[in-house]
Amino acid sequence: MSRNQNGEGSVWPRSDGRWSGAAYVRTHTGRIERRYVYGKTEKDALAKLIKLQEKDAQGVPAGPTKYTLADFLAEWLEHMRHHVRPQTWTGYENNVRLHLVPRLGKKKLTALTVRDVRLMVDKLRAEGVSKRGVQWIHSTLRVALEHAVREELVTRNVARSVRVERPEAGTTAEPFTPDEARRFLVAVKDHRLYALWATTLMLGLRRSEACGLHWSDVDLDKGTLRIRRSLQRVQGELRELPTKTRRSTRTVPLPGFLVRVLTDHRARQAKERADAGRLRWADSDYLFASTVGGPLEPRNVSRAFDELTAAHGFRRVRLHDLRHTCVSLLLSLGVHPRVVMEIVGHSAIEMTMNVYGHITLDTQREALGRLDAQLDLDDPSED
Repeated sequence: MSRNQNGEGSVWPRSDGRWSGAAYVRTHTGRIERRYVYGKTEKDALAKLIKLQEKDAQGVPAGPTKYTLADFLAEWLEHMRHHVRPQTWTGYENNVRLHLVPRLGKKKLTALTVRDVRLMVDKLRAEGVSKRGVQWIHSTLRVALEHAVREELVTRNVARSVRVERPEAGTTAEPFTPDEARRFLVAVKDHRLYALWATTLMLGLRRSEACGLHWSDVDLDKGTLRIRRSLQRVQGELRELPTKTRRSTRTVPLPGFLVRVLTDHRARQAKERADAGRLRWADSDYLFASTVGGPLEPRNVSRAFDELTAAHGFRRVRLHDLRHTCVSLLLSLGVHPRVVMEIVGHSAIEMTMNVYGHITLDTQREALGRLDAQLDLDDPSED
């Protein structure tokens, strides 16, 4: 048996043939406690003991010994409830409850290994979970363990060492061309939500932003619109939430066309209020309201848009593609990307250019045509 001076630790053989080691170190609670290590050989146990003591010398406290991953994830979720958007928290909670705790919850937090995480990822794939689903579950664990590292409960984030296959980029529908956008607005002019379609298309609003607008956000005299909230269904109920990012909260000018559209919409809504009567009308102040004045269900708005495009013979595009259309049309008109970014509320100009700045085949053909005119050596006009 290897013995050291008191406090320096020691290793000794066990009755089962393995070796144990122990040393006094400072723990995450600030107390000095005796911690144990185990190995198949004396060399293994001694190496683990030296590592434990090195971390203590570096000021890294030893984590709790009986603290399971399930215990930690429950505490982490409660903390994150106040630091992320409700929809993000709901996604984290679902992944923890349905996947992480059932598969890894009984593991001690300090004993969780890269192999444990890799086996979980492999099992998720084998069970038919989509690539995007596997990525999201793994990401939740990675974010949680990063928090554990910051709180010095563990010394490294083992989830970071596990590679997860990225989902293939989905096929993004081409946004409306200028002609399609114009024909769409003409086709749906008599729809009760015409003002919503026009505003979403011309200002590049997100669905949640359009549904969350109040009349108090509109100044038709000055021609401005403030976007400062979103309306989303979270955990079974409609909630008004902050906008997606700080840059998403913005004030934009209303083009003259939209001022006229919203003026007509206000008159139409006043008639609906009168027809419904005081007892049936919910005076909610929503700019785009239901037939009785209440908030619109965002999913119903998307459904109504899909039905409209199909009924009028337009190719399949999503409601969100109206936002893409706005960005693409503004960029094609030569509007500076920074201005486009401010109009639609992107958090970074890269988002404006790389994700939403669709370049159509016709646009590419026109650009290459101009280059062709400059470089074509066989052009007869040059003779």
